[in-house]
Amino acid sequence: MAKRTPHDPTLPHALWWQAGVYGSLPAVLLWIVARLPAEILYLLFGNAMTAAALFNHAGDTVFVTGWLASAVWLWFTRRRPHGRPAAHAGRATSADPSHEPHHPG
Repeated sequence: MAKRTPHDPTLPHALWWQAGVYGSLPAVLLWIVARLPAEILYLLFGNAMTAAALFNHAGDTVFVTGWLASAVWLWFTRRRPHGRPAAHAGRATSADPSHEPHHPG
């Protein structure tokens, strides 16, 4: 039988969104750089067409990575009902009456 692991205090549940927000800030900056005029990109990086595409792709990657990290953080710090193992959340076993679902009424 799977046992419920205790909440990990090193990952506070309330701060799950920070990875996404902190990933969004550099992503926006990369997207802005990607949309600079071609002359400026050519002066700074040598090839405006390739630089624009690379900065745009890097912005997309940083943004998605940040919000995926937030989703993983939210998943691993989620709160589960007490007394129910995560793997058997909806099932009751007849061998162990302490795991029968509670029906009010």
